[in-house]
This record gives sequence, C-alpha cells and structure tokens, in this order.
Amino acid sequence: MRQFFCILVALLLSLDVHAGVTPIPLHGSARTVNVDSSASAALFVGIREFRDDETLSEVRYAVDDAVDLAFAFAIERPLIPPGRVILALSGEPQKPQSQTNLKALLDAGARRHPAQQSEIIKLLEAQSRAVGKNGILIVAFATHGVSDDGTQYLLTASSLLQHRETSVTEAKVRDIVSRNRVERSFILLDACRERLTRDRRNGDADPRSVAGLMSAMAPFSGQVVLSAASAGDYAYDDDVRGNGVFTAAVIDGLRCGAHKDAQGFVTVDTLSTFVEERVLSWIRDHKNPGARKATQLQCEGRSKNMPLSTCVTGTASRSRPRRQ
Repeated sequence: MRQFFCILVALLLSLDVHAGVTPIPLHGSARTVNVDSSASAALFVGIREFRDDETLSEVRYAVDDAVDLAFAFAIERPLIPPGRVILALSGEPQKPQSQTNLKALLDAGARRHPAQQSEIIKLLEAQSRAVGKNGILIVAFATHGVSDDGTQYLLTASSLLQHRETSVTEAKVRDIVSRNRVERSFILLDACRERLTRDRRNGDADPRSVAGLMSAMAPFSGQVVLSAASAGDYAYDDDVRGNGVFTAAVIDGLRCGAHKDAQGFVTVDTLSTFVEERVLSWIRDHKNPGARKATQLQCEGRSKNMPLSTCVTGTASRSRPRRQ
C-alpha cells in the first residue's frame, strides 16, 4: 500500500578543514586534523514546479526552503563557501526575503542549475566527489515525496508520479554519498507535502566562531537522518512564514533557537529536539490537537553530538570540544 512520505533527511558524512585553524587531535588518536571549509561542498534542491506531470500540485515554498537553507549554511552561519554551493531549482522563490537571499548567494559565487532527475544525480555525484577527506557535504531537498513498498522516492522537476523510476530514491542519495567516500555529511530532505496531486489538495559571521565550529566537528562522523515526519504522515507548509514548517524550524534552530551544549554549539541532538518541539506545536495548533509526534531522528554512533552551528563568542568558540 502506497503511503505519502514526508521526510527531511540529514546525512552527516564528511567535513574538510578551515585554513588557519589550529590542528586538534582526533578523538582517540594522536593524529591531528585541520578543518577547511574550502574543501567542502553543498547541493540544495528546491522543486516548486513539476512541469512534466500536470497532476502534481506545486510545492509552494520548496524553492524558498532550498534558498533559505543555502543562505543559512553559506552566508549566515558559513560552513560552506558560497562558491562551492549549487542550487538546483524548479521555479522561483515566493517571498521577497528569499528572492534577496538567492541574489546574494549567486552574487557571492553560488551556481544555479535546473532540477531534472538526471541533472540532480550528476550534481550530487560531482559535489560528493568535490568534498575533501575531512570535508563536510551538505545536501538539501525540498519537494514532494512518496513511500512505496518500503522505498522512499523524492520527486524531481521531470518526475512522473506513476513512474517511480523517474524519481530519486533516498537510497540512491545515500549510495552516491557513500560510494564517493564522504565521511561526514548533513543532508536535509523536506520531501513531502500534505497536498500531492492537484485533485487532492487545496549578517556576517565572526570567522573565529566559524573556525571553532569547524574544529569541533572534526572528531565526529556517521550518518544522521532527520525526517520531517514518519512514513505515512505529512509535512506542512507555513503560509505565514513562507517556508515548510520543518525547514523553518531547522533554520531557526541553527540561528541559535535550539539549546546550546556546554561549548555553546547547536548539535544534531539539540537541533532535532528543537525541531520536534516546534513542528509538533505547529501541528497541534493548526492540524491535529491530539498529535503526539512530529519528526523522526536516526543517528549512527556519536554523530548526534556533532555541532552544526556556533552560538558563542569568537574567543569561546576556539575551545576544544568536550570528550564524550
């Protein structure tokens, strides 16, 4: 039985070293590793329009989601230099702030590509290979998604709903990242909406702070999957915010809305807790007062402790991460 699938996936597989950062020892090893964001890469996919299948409804804020996440990671809280960011978009951002963010990203060196299935796969391959040995890969999808016989499908601009082979599976994304030996990555997939078909649905960062965050990431690796909802549930759009509810929560959490650890970092664990509480509150207020869960988190090893955003002063951020 086919279930409509809502997912925002976070994969943490690879990170590179930031030039000028003091080397720190890897956990359990005398070897030192620098963190260099210039050897990292990112791909942000936002698909508002599905031009090859007229039965599919548009995902109103998908391009806004992709652009705003890219802006957060490349400019607001820069883990990735804008010149190593690719945006694969179908349609245009809707709200003025997202339009401004897109222009800022492109002016800073980010590149824009179409979002057909073959193009997305090629871009994911290229960005995965572009990540250095100790670099981070960030990938984000905002689109429709369905789950069929246990396989999770992400629809592209060229996908046909009745032909699953025209989509990109979550397994395919994982395989490409793993096959290219990316050790640490953060992949976000906000991939399902309540309305699937038309007939069914109506600041510059302190560079010292960035250096501290990149150094603190070095000891961590593994895969993290943060889903907007469990299979069979929905992800929703927030018309007031002009983003997906889940994506908006992720951005707010990275902006230090989430709880900080003892070193002042927002981690996978604290971000996921913040997102769960924020999304669940929205669902209870707008959709289902009796809802008891909203998101889903899967982690490998110690990856849930990986820092994603720094919320400390430049001096404090240079302190070494606490051993776990």
